[in-house]
Amino acid sequence: MPRRRTPHRSRRDLAKVGSPEELDALASKARYRPSTYHQENITGWRPDKSKCPAAIDATVAKALLLAGIRKSMFSSQRRQGWPRAVWAVCGGVVYEARLANDVQGEYHGYPLPDGDPFAAYLASQWSDRS
Repeated sequence: MPRRRTPHRSRRDLAKVGSPEELDALASKARYRPSTYHQENITGWRPDKSKCPAAIDATVAKALLLAGIRKSMFSSQRRQGWPRAVWAVCGGVVYEARLANDVQGEYHGYPLPDGDPFAAYLASQWSDRS
């Protein structure tokens, strides 16, 4: 498999749990927009990017994005008020939704690679945060 062109940054961190009002406001405005970089059967797929499983369609991806926001599973780094990354776990796989449009709050997502130590930490936090 080709090496990633843009490796995961080592400065990833998980924000503190936010207030229910803050989380609801973010979740009500956040949007999911798939990226062709991570979808193998679509023109634009890049083999250096992680491949999204076929079982994760746009509806499931949006639900994971919103669940990640409501559990405060996002980075403390913000752009125009939006968390730079939001994480969720589905079927034992950790997914990262990356902010693609900081004006409209649009995210695209992809699975984190196996063996990523931060992914293991996120998986444990996913079950701890409610």
